[in-house]
Amino acid sequence: MSTGRLHAPLSSPCVLVDSTLRCAVVSVTFLAVQRALVLRHGTSTWNAEGRWQGWLDAPLTAEGEAQAAARGRELAHAGIVPRAIYSSDLSRAARTAEIIAAHLEVPVVPDAGLRERNGGEWQGRTRAEIETGWPGMREAWRRGELTAPPGGEDDAQLLARVDAALTRAIEHVGRNTLVVVTHHGVVRALVRRTGLDRSALIPNLGGYWFDERDKQLVDPEPIGDLVAAPEEPTVE
Repeated sequence: MSTGRLHAPLSSPCVLVDSTLRCAVVSVTFLAVQRALVLRHGTSTWNAEGRWQGWLDAPLTAEGEAQAAARGRELAHAGIVPRAIYSSDLSRAARTAEIIAAHLEVPVVPDAGLRERNGGEWQGRTRAEIETGWPGMREAWRRGELTAPPGGEDDAQLLARVDAALTRAIEHVGRNTLVVVTHHGVVRALVRRTGLDRSALIPNLGGYWFDERDKQLVDPEPIGDLVAAPEEPTVE
């Protein structure tokens, strides 16, 4: 929700002079700051299989639906009431958004610009299959030594379309809270752009609160995780 930030000291500008209280006129400016919550979708069937998803679609598991319901209840209890929930159009994110939206009694707005990074030739493949076909490249990717999966999107391409989608959402929301359901690769790219190193796994239904300034998401703060992060590194 929007918050006010004081741009003046809180100490009193008044002094007592000859038994008369004299006060200076102080200008206090409140700057409305839009808050944005960006969440990763619930566990999908391909998450459970350790299979790279990218733009290919895979439904939520029963666990993923339960995760979405738990996050929805938590947000409702906290009084978070966005104008709408904006979501990737891929079913694992869209279904997550629908479940959360039911708890908050708000609509869902799907946007293809919020899709996961296109994984190119790695889409649909397991970790083992990627390692067999491209020895050492997955680990090089995780270390940041590759700009993109083979045939997939790099950070600049990913962020260009995500930024366009966020701009559409921000313009629609105005000064209200923005809630977005998207994908691991998107959340990680947004966080890393702010200068925060986020190479570890972002759990399903994990995510970050951001401030919005000039239609850019800044100052990420992690939201509490609903589930323990698995030991195995994530598949996008």
